[in-house]
Amino acid sequence: MIDKLHKPFFFTLVGLVCLGAVIVILKIWGVELPDHLFFKIIGTLVVLILLFGFLLVVNSDFGQHKKLKDENYLD
Repeated sequence: MIDKLHKPFFFTLVGLVCLGAVIVILKIWGVELPDHLFFKIIGTLVVLILLFGFLLVVNSDFGQHKKLKDENYLD
């Protein structure tokens, strides 16, 4: 079960980063977006990126990588 979550967490993390990049690029190019809304969206994306990054690390620690670490293949 845990190994099946690694891919969705990774793709969600990449998608959130790309979405944040698109929003910043649009703001740079002058798309009318109020500053308070822009910072709320970016702040929300940062929190979600941190959450999914944490879940990805926890998932990899309890997933198949834990087995490799226990068998001394990983440091």
